[in-house]
Amino acid sequence: MIEIVAVSTGLSEDSTTTRLAQRMLASTEGAFAARGAEVTTTHINVRTLAKALVDLTVSGFPARELEEAFAAVKRASAVITVAPVYKAAPAGIHTLFWQLIDDASLAGTPVLLGGTGGTPRHSLAAESTLRPMIAYLKGYALPTSVFAATDDWGGGEQAGLDRRITQATDELAELALALNPAAVGTQQDTVAEAASGARLTGTSATGAPQAEGSAVEASATDSDAYARDIPYAGPAEESGRSAITPRGLGDRAREERGRDEFDPASVTPFSALLGG
Repeated sequence: MIEIVAVSTGLSEDSTTTRLAQRMLASTEGAFAARGAEVTTTHINVRTLAKALVDLTVSGFPARELEEAFAAVKRASAVITVAPVYKAAPAGIHTLFWQLIDDASLAGTPVLLGGTGGTPRHSLAAESTLRPMIAYLKGYALPTSVFAATDDWGGGEQAGLDRRITQATDELAELALALNPAAVGTQQDTVAEAASGARLTGTSATGAPQAEGSAVEASATDSDAYARDIPYAGPAEESGRSAITPRGLGDRAREERGRDEFDPASVTPFSALLGG
């Protein structure tokens, strides 16, 4: 089961930020469904957590609703984050949410960035502010982001907003499934057959069929550290199947999310740092 969590900051009842997040969430759900994965979705509006975020900042004690929001992000298979942009920067309350969440909460999680603003001049705000923040939290920020200016809401092919959303959410679904192959039964069955020594027929990097006993067949054994039967998460059609996704990468990422960075057992003694 794939859980998608959208974190947006709609500062009004009918904000464009909320609408963009909802459209991105619906498109992502469809992208997963088209690939045979069952999904659940959660939409967090940071506006409703404003008081709890400020209280946590000054008191150090999180409210229950804020803890529940942080927990939803931590268990998510894919995250969408959409912020309104003012004066060339995302709204402070949106960045505050990510500044207060646990450092490893996004470890190994694909994250799709989105933003809204009055003009396209603000389109790089997510790149300059949110992308480094997601990287610090150990998340995988997708190279494609979605920005919607006022003119994009006019509809029609000229704006191209739906096309950009579809491209970005397809990339999000492919990367999330590469990290969580068991979410789709066919991929899980293929890996199980490979482990039991069953013969496989696949496709090459150019999409051409591979005969039984080929390199693709041999690469799907337990002795190989890479899962070549998992589709590449990139947009190029000619990529076909790839060897870039190490087996167990998603599992290791989930373990990282649960690791306490301040656990004495995981901290290098100061004397060891000095070489003593």
